[in-house]
Amino acid sequence: MTVMLFSKHLDWRRMTSNPNVTPGTLTLMPSDKRSLGRYVVLKKRANGLARAYFQVPARLRPHGWLPAIPLLADRTLVDDIQCLTDEDFALLMLEGARLMQQLDDARKGRNKRSDARTFDVLIDTWQRSSAWNDLTAKTIEGYGYSIDKIRKWSQMAGNPDPTTLTVARIDSFLAAFNDRPTTKRQTLKALRLVMQQAVSLGWRTDNPASGIKVKVPKTKAMIWEQVDVDLYVKAARATGVPSIALIILLEWEIGQRLTDVRGFRPGMEYDSARGLFSFRQSKTDSPVVVEISAALRDMLAEAGDGHLFLFRNERTGKAYTENRLSKTFSWVRAAAVKAGGRPLVLRQLRHSCIVQLARAGCTVPEIASITGHTLGSVHSILTTYLPKDSTVARNAQIKRGIVVDSEPVENKRLDAS
Repeated sequence: MTVMLFSKHLDWRRMTSNPNVTPGTLTLMPSDKRSLGRYVVLKKRANGLARAYFQVPARLRPHGWLPAIPLLADRTLVDDIQCLTDEDFALLMLEGARLMQQLDDARKGRNKRSDARTFDVLIDTWQRSSAWNDLTAKTIEGYGYSIDKIRKWSQMAGNPDPTTLTVARIDSFLAAFNDRPTTKRQTLKALRLVMQQAVSLGWRTDNPASGIKVKVPKTKAMIWEQVDVDLYVKAARATGVPSIALIILLEWEIGQRLTDVRGFRPGMEYDSARGLFSFRQSKTDSPVVVEISAALRDMLAEAGDGHLFLFRNERTGKAYTENRLSKTFSWVRAAAVKAGGRPLVLRQLRHSCIVQLARAGCTVPEIASITGHTLGSVHSILTTYLPKDSTVARNAQIKRGIVVDSEPVENKRLDAS
């Protein structure tokens, strides 16, 4: 059967509903000027060829739609619509018509059938479950990035049935992140939970993502020393962000998660009269009550009361977002490195606090009571960093009476750490 396509008078709904339209059977009738239809565009490449995409403007794009959906990615296309072969042109129109039908369905909500077996349905039902609602806001935010990747992959793959998903196909999907092993592992973790939802719904009895492993290269954390803190505090003040200096000093003393620190409020989590932080950690819900030094109390008092949040972005006057805190600290780090400092990571102050407490002779329960870690987590961190720590080794020799404590070392940076 030969289907004749008129570029000016194309009924795309009738085309997509015709089961007899197949590649190789298309004959294009001549017209004055070709048009690929709404939202179908050709983008020229450096080699003179082109890629075709279905692009819906952001204001008209349904939730979960890709900004640009590739069309006929396996075919070689020229960058001039008028020079496309009749078959390429007709296939592009068919693909565009198919996506227009999906777009129309999405806008009218017809693609949200609860009985459809798609990744969108799996994700939507998971996000309405008690398991999802029990997650912390931070965890939900983290999963959000990976879920977007899964939705986009599903859409580009033609919305495959999750009940037919195989290990080989998961490996093929994850291969796109081979140059980003951390992202690859996080995406796999989210996919495991999505596929576990398929098991919970009775769609399948196994989870093909459960047995897949992703190795992430181990990076050695650089432990902050007092000289590092002093240099970074100076750099923060010189850069015009004293709030970062205060965050560094607070982290050095109590080693909390930055997610919690960003939300600290005077009169709530912080009692300025007693110099006491009292709160429940956002991730573990563990209670923490810890006192800070008189020097830091004075600095926080100088920063001024009467504000909703303790640490405020100097540029906006508002509490730091995660991205803004990271960006602002990068300016401080650049200034510190320029002054001869080490390129340190702000979040590693939390581990550094644990190490410093251990160097001071604190027990594991004492350390956990300050940082809010579990006893097992504290032990694991100390197992990683303390065996090679020169300060701990020297302190041990002093306790044995082998070394005389004639020179203080707590303010020195030790290369071994």
